[in-house]
Amino acid sequence: MKKPVTLTLLIIIFMSTNSWGNTIRKMGHSVETRFDTLRYRLKKDLKYDQPLQVVPYNGYGNQDTLFIKGRVLEHKGNIDDSTKESLWNNMVATYQRLESDEVPDLALKAHVYGTEYVTKTDEEGYFALSVPTPDNLDKTKLWHDISIEVLPQAAITATTTPVTGRIMLPPADCDFGIISDIDDTIMVTNATSLLAMARLTFAHSPATRLPFEGVADFYQALIHGSTAPRPIFYVSSSPWNLYDFLIEFMQLNHIPAGPLLLRDFGLTSEQLIQSSHHKHKLTQITDIMSTYPELPFILIGDSGQHDPEIYAEVVATRPGQVKAIYIRDVNQNTQRTDSISKLAREVQKHSIEMILVADTETAMAHALTQGYLQSKSPD
Repeated sequence: MKKPVTLTLLIIIFMSTNSWGNTIRKMGHSVETRFDTLRYRLKKDLKYDQPLQVVPYNGYGNQDTLFIKGRVLEHKGNIDDSTKESLWNNMVATYQRLESDEVPDLALKAHVYGTEYVTKTDEEGYFALSVPTPDNLDKTKLWHDISIEVLPQAAITATTTPVTGRIMLPPADCDFGIISDIDDTIMVTNATSLLAMARLTFAHSPATRLPFEGVADFYQALIHGSTAPRPIFYVSSSPWNLYDFLIEFMQLNHIPAGPLLLRDFGLTSEQLIQSSHHKHKLTQITDIMSTYPELPFILIGDSGQHDPEIYAEVVATRPGQVKAIYIRDVNQNTQRTDSISKLAREVQKHSIEMILVADTETAMAHALTQGYLQSKSPD
């Protein structure tokens, strides 16, 4: 996320949806790119020794290909300090996340089980690689470590040590996977109220954000409900700038790790945000299922942000890859309940259940009856 000049441009872009809007978008992207490039070149020319932060995102892959992604930012130190918990510090931390300083055109090397791959960051600091799945990788394990380092380059005086990234590779014999939303599905967000959502986003740290009761136990039970560990993916419209926040929140609350597929809110020459909420989630879910064409999935979401509609669309195009759909009821609105019931009837035509649940306990009880969880042995 960028500087004040970009903020002004964003306001104009929101108000411009015709050909003038397209022109302004392209101008805005050009100004933003030039601003960032000039800023970065000045820092290099002045030998500004800013530490770098290489952030490898949790990746995933199949028996043929591994997908590696991450971002390089100027390091701002420990943003979240649990010993200094306060409203002001949390607001400052959120601002620092959203006002990230990306490092473009930076050469990196990924070490993947004895093979090296070189790539560069783009104008927003992102890097991405698709590499062959190594033969010497233990494919019975769910998680695998790789290493990423910044290559020596004349423009960079600040050095970084190699960082470890993680790649999730579902074992060939796992029976299904899980795709989950984040906001108001695992984490209390109040996304249906803009003011309440903003307050939670800016006023809290990962340590003070609340998970829904029972989510960690439910997801852990799903992951370990079979002899082979099951993969879990988190698809959200939250920006990539909140990646570290969400990872820490999940770790603190014992929610199982998985790739987070978030959204880039950057300004491009074609559009303000790279995709809409609906399109982003649908595309990411479709890509996951295309990566594992023989693997069915349980889809978990909430009633507040079009998850039922998106999941019903997935069923319409890929009915053979959906086992069940759980929707947390966060609206408690009769009209919304009726619309979800209508979607559930359409989904049922494919012999798939879309279950609207008031709490996690209800979802767990249903999953147990379907054999998705292992029943606990009596004490």
